[in-house]
Amino acid sequence: MDPARHWPEERLLAGETVQMIQDAISRLPPRQQEVILLRDVAGWDPEDVSTALELTEGNQRVLLHRARSKVRNEVEQYLRAA
Repeated sequence: MDPARHWPEERLLAGETVQMIQDAISRLPPRQQEVILLRDVAGWDPEDVSTALELTEGNQRVLLHRARSKVRNEVEQYLRAA
């Protein structure tokens, strides 16, 4: 079996997964959305996120943890249903 035959399907599934993750992020509360986008999408350092959003570093970590947990749960549910 030629592995290249599965690439279009894998790209389609990867695209669907990316869209599902983007949708999950869009459903987060605004502060969690801001933190996860800056940290995980834009790649900002924790200190820069805390400064930009006027958060303590501890609060920024809590928001990020909650955001990641919610997105992770949605990804797990999506993958179980697939």
